Amino acid sequence: MPHSPPPCESAANAAFRRRSGRLTVARAALLTACATTLLVPGSPTAADEARDWSRVQLAWRDDPRPPADPLQGMEPQAGRRVTRRSQRRATNRRRQAPDDPPAWEADEVDEREWSRPSAGVPRMTATPIVVEPRMVPPRIVTETGGSADATVVRGAANAATLTSHRDQHYRTDLPDQQPHGRQRFDIHLPAGCSSGAMPLVVWIHGDTWRDGSKADCPILWLAHEGYAVASIGYRTSDAAVFPAQLEDCRAAIAEIERNAELWGIDPERVAVAGSGAGGHLAALVGLTGQSAAPDRSAPRIAAVFAAAAPTALLTLGPEHERATSAASRLVGGPLPEFREAAQRASPISHVSRDDPPVLLLHGGADTTIPPAQSLQLDAALRAAGVDSAVVMLAGVGHGPSLAQGTAGGVALLSFLDRVLGPGIRTDEQARP
Repeated sequence: MPHSPPPCESAANAAFRRRSGRLTVARAALLTACATTLLVPGSPTAADEARDWSRVQLAWRDDPRPPADPLQGMEPQAGRRVTRRSQRRATNRRRQAPDDPPAWEADEVDEREWSRPSAGVPRMTATPIVVEPRMVPPRIVTETGGSADATVVRGAANAATLTSHRDQHYRTDLPDQQPHGRQRFDIHLPAGCSSGAMPLVVWIHGDTWRDGSKADCPILWLAHEGYAVASIGYRTSDAAVFPAQLEDCRAAIAEIERNAELWGIDPERVAVAGSGAGGHLAALVGLTGQSAAPDRSAPRIAAVFAAAAPTALLTLGPEHERATSAASRLVGGPLPEFREAAQRASPISHVSRDDPPVLLLHGGADTTIPPAQSLQLDAALRAAGVDSAVVMLAGVGHGPSLAQGTAGGVALLSFLDRVLGPGIRTDEQARP
């Protein structure tokens, strides 16, 4: 005699049918366990056959993996529930191609010939020149047996090979006003060079517009190469806001050019150089030209060299927009609120086709002044038809070295020799 199902199973089956197959897998499994527990031992097959499973939909029916298995290549985090949707999203993110690295982080070294360009045809390049910092000229000899950083430069410039004239006033055009203590310049001339007509390189100091001194001049070694070197001071941003700094730099260079015969320099071969804030002012001096001085008192600039220089103040980044930042103090207030002053203080706003040749040097790993600042100015100069180039030092941070024999020093000397012509060298100064 067949065994009849217990009453609890019939009630369960009736309730199960009324749910129209919308039970979840977990609830269906629980109901099955309950029903199986109440079955009389020896007849589970008859009870299973009595159930109607046609309207039950099972999720992941064709997935052979256990529900707890993560996707391939995924490891669930401890203490956190990982869903399949989050796993699929993470997998899709990993499949996305990474962005191309910036051009200044390349490992290659682009060769550049620094010969004088053809007349009337400025030589320009569309991509920055990437130079490895280890490059040194052949006249650098490394000592053996000493420290790794010790180098000997044959015939290097020192106090014995320079004639220096310090603390020369340049604001003599203000008889009724006492010159500021920083409105002075130093000029260094190669000793024993009396032929005159030397090219002049003017150094503008400062990493920000309120620090540094004209005594800090890292390019004095150019005097050994036959260049006169001047280092000028100017009113810092804590004493006066822009354009006081630009006015001082222009007045100092104009004063030196007025006494060119006294100093033995060629006023037609004057280059201006600087790093950081000094590079910013050097670019402004070279790119403003006669526009800021219609009385023809503006200096004549034949070349501009700027290292790690801010060239577009309004695109420096959010950290420079605070009222306490160096750029904001230069213009007198936060850059977003002093937009007109920031535009006037940006070298990129003064680009014209009459600008002198420009060389921009920047460290590819500079996190203080973005390398894009030099790239933007170079693009604007080339678009105007100006002879411009960028030397990007791969892996170098803010303020690349300009010492003799470094990549920055080699780039500077090559640029000056090409644009200004070689310096006046005596027999003792001749290159080995």
